[in-house]
Amino acid sequence: MCSSCIMLFNEKNGSILPEYTALPALQAGEILVKNKYTTLCGSDLHTFTGRRKEPSPIVLGHEIVGEILELSQSEPFYDLNGNILKEGDLITWTIFAATDSDEFVRDKMPQKSAGLFKYGHVQFKENEKFNGGLGTHCVLKKGTGILKLPSSIDEKFAPIINCAGATAMAAYRLISQIESKNVLILGAGVLGLIAAAIAKQKKASSVTVIDIDDRRLEKSKSFGADYIYNSTNPIEELTQITSGFYKKGFDVIIDMSGSIEAIKTGLQFSAVGAEHIWIGAVTPTESIEVNAEVVIRKLLSIKGMHNYNYEDFINAVSFFEDHFSDYPFVTFIEKEFPLQETLEAFQYAIKHKPYRVLITI
Repeated sequence: MCSSCIMLFNEKNGSILPEYTALPALQAGEILVKNKYTTLCGSDLHTFTGRRKEPSPIVLGHEIVGEILELSQSEPFYDLNGNILKEGDLITWTIFAATDSDEFVRDKMPQKSAGLFKYGHVQFKENEKFNGGLGTHCVLKKGTGILKLPSSIDEKFAPIINCAGATAMAAYRLISQIESKNVLILGAGVLGLIAAAIAKQKKASSVTVIDIDDRRLEKSKSFGADYIYNSTNPIEELTQITSGFYKKGFDVIIDMSGSIEAIKTGLQFSAVGAEHIWIGAVTPTESIEVNAEVVIRKLLSIKGMHNYNYEDFINAVSFFEDHFSDYPFVTFIEKEFPLQETLEAFQYAIKHKPYRVLITI
């Protein structure tokens, strides 16, 4: 494989071809990383299939782990935990970079800052080449949240933390209380299973997972699910679950699926005072009809979460540092491909729908 190159996706013809190019000179505040592992996120697959629009050509991939090769200045760089960064450190980082002066950053919403830079989402240009995971290197911008990777976390799983892991953790920041609550998670993909494990560790009274895939539902049991429900089955099966709860409904409903029907089911089975967190619907979708009287009388709250902030990222890495061995997280990686077989990796992921495909660089 080349010493410095990227795999360039072109939307016009669906190609992913190598682009051989020299590494850039670092600007002040930048860090050069040698990418080591990248996992293909659902949003990468959506871009590849045309369901999601990104500027093209583009270097996809934002779930990344890499090794620091060069720091742009003699002054010390620090990670989000205050540790000094040095060459050779194995790190992962936020999917975005944001400037400290932005009002969104001050309001703990850096992922919405006006000058936001998102790795794996920026058009390939002469001055912007190494900005995604599907390449040999990545140049980290000032304002990127960086964390050293704890040794207790498997390196091949770790890329998932800076997207799915941190996003799942963000959901729980919005919820007033999990302990002793009945939690419903819509979707048994990577996000849903991580959310189930977090709920279990936060001492939820019960965790129920909904999906349409029996294999994934069965797997959710090893991530803390007490109850499972295939939504293609009669709704009475879900009613039977909630009939055992004092409030006859779920206290916390987290949507990781993006399915309108699943979200409607969550609303239907809300307990009085239920909190809804919607995360999965990040591609264009139809509107949902919400009855205002029901929301008022049942004291419901509905919040959306897109991506995450620095605090969520820190908490996610900490969670996996403490609990990586408690759940079979490593099984999320179902197939590995070398960087030069990136196109084959996308084709495999679309055909077989694994939890994650890993690109080794």
